[in-house]
Amino acid sequence: MRKLIFILPFIILSRLFAQQDFILYHMPSIPQITQVDPASFPDSKLDIGLPIISSIYGSAFNTGFSMGDIFTKNANGIMMPDVDNAISKMKSENFFILNGSTDLIFLGFKKGDNFFSFNVTEKIDFTFNYPKDLIIMAMEGNGNNLLGKRASFDGLGFDFTHWREYAVHWVHDVHHKFSYGARLKYLYGMENFTTDVSYMGITTDQNTHALTFDMNFDFRTSGLPLVLIDGDSSLPAIGAIDMNDSAMMYQSGLDGANINNYLFNRNNQGLGLDFGFNYHVNDKFLLEFSVLDFGFINWNSYTANTELAAWDYTYDGIDNPISIFGDGTSVDFLNDVLEDSIEESVLNNYQYSTPSYSTSLRTKIYASMEYIVDHNNFVSLSFYSSFVRKRWRRGLGVAYNYHLGNFLSATASYSIYNRSYSNLGAGLTLNLGPVEIYMLTDNVLAFGVLNPQQNLSSSSDAFNVETKKVRNGQFHFGINLTFGREKKEKLGDEEDNNRAKAVSSGTDSEETNSTNKPGTRTNATKTVLPTGNSTTSPNKRTDYNSKGNSNQKTKAEKSKKTNSKSDYNESTKKKKKKNTRKGELKTKVKESAPKGSTYRKVSKKL
Repeated sequence: MRKLIFILPFIILSRLFAQQDFILYHMPSIPQITQVDPASFPDSKLDIGLPIISSIYGSAFNTGFSMGDIFTKNANGIMMPDVDNAISKMKSENFFILNGSTDLIFLGFKKGDNFFSFNVTEKIDFTFNYPKDLIIMAMEGNGNNLLGKRASFDGLGFDFTHWREYAVHWVHDVHHKFSYGARLKYLYGMENFTTDVSYMGITTDQNTHALTFDMNFDFRTSGLPLVLIDGDSSLPAIGAIDMNDSAMMYQSGLDGANINNYLFNRNNQGLGLDFGFNYHVNDKFLLEFSVLDFGFINWNSYTANTELAAWDYTYDGIDNPISIFGDGTSVDFLNDVLEDSIEESVLNNYQYSTPSYSTSLRTKIYASMEYIVDHNNFVSLSFYSSFVRKRWRRGLGVAYNYHLGNFLSATASYSIYNRSYSNLGAGLTLNLGPVEIYMLTDNVLAFGVLNPQQNLSSSSDAFNVETKKVRNGQFHFGINLTFGREKKEKLGDEEDNNRAKAVSSGTDSEETNSTNKPGTRTNATKTVLPTGNSTTSPNKRTDYNSKGNSNQKTKAEKSKKTNSKSDYNESTKKKKKKNTRKGELKTKVKESAPKGSTYRKVSKKL
């Protein structure tokens, strides 16, 4: 049970919140797509993000183990913790990462072949790097598997950054085939903890149980409370803000009375850059590439640097192996024994200072190839890479995207990343007039972990197995106001100006020209003979010069206004009629794509 309590925080955190955003990358109907694809062209003319709720993002992943690695069924079908199995699944170095962000302000608008946006976003990024031997030491102590070996804690460390991003973004469309974009970001740092060097280990002699310590670490902090090595000592260990100093608390803004100093006035500035391009190879293939969070932050306010130079020490006064749980010498006892022995040795190599320093953002790279089935169906293959503690972490994903006019957009995906193969994503966007609501996740299976009692005891292994393999969880939710989307027009709503004109009824010229032509109308008289046969003869034109025909002339003049025209008018009409279509009737070609189409990263005018 104590083993389970130790490892439980990793399980809980891993189901709350993955760092990448595969789903958003393939949903161009969402204005925030430009935050992962700077070269994308949103399909609305004006976008307004509602404060805070326009983009709420959270993610977490654990590369060391999954739920299924910790819990297994015994012979009676009861789920039991199996920490040994979880340890066997770990690599020598493992990561646990949390990310979160929310848009305080988002505004975007389109002007011609350009799209501009502005956003203010609050972000946090946390990484805990834990070596496998650290977990073994906690579970078994330095006996058993570690006896006679060096328990390596190399790489152990934390990285945490809380910052605010002020960004301006621009996308340009080139001839509706190629688009490129960039986002320039001013970064305001608020807190930071970064581990620059972490080298430490404990070696236990197999025969004498003598302990050899070797250690070298260097970490820096900014904006964090001061922590002393010993409560009775004045030797600082972490942080620089003395919580007992009222003047410093007020100046830092941590007491709440001067909160503006915390929110806006710390001297921690940086710059960041996102850039990318999208290129249509042809009407079916789209290539995309983007680089995100290429930048740094300089930390100058309330900084601290804690460093222990390369140091080693051997202590041979212990009889039993160290054990946190179970039999053996306890860590508390070891601390009492070693405190006096090694404190002086450590302090000779220990330094604490308050210099300025800088950190880099976690740079991310996306590359994708998209196949356009038609204007409402798209299939894509994406590659993802992120720089985590001086190592590149990679991922691969496939996605299918469907559009139902402007009302609905849905995406399904499968991705592989962080040593995990159980990542099924889904995304949905609804446009209710100007109100756009979207809900995305890169792994729907993670939500099954939120109900462990049912999923771990369920007799249905099909769903259970996939849920227990979950190592990653992510969600993204938001509400925007979007205006100026192109509406899907019904066929026939718009008249084609180049279509042939309808034939007017009752004109002599048309009647004369249509004589003996099938399918034409005339004012001819049809006579049925007694034999059953019939003859047709055209109406004769009235001779207006003959006398005694005034009534006929009057009728002729009326008829002239309605059904007949003079020879002069007929010849004039023939001269003016120059837009008679020749050849096959075709619909006029427009610059825009067919009605009902949607933007695919660049303008519709393909």
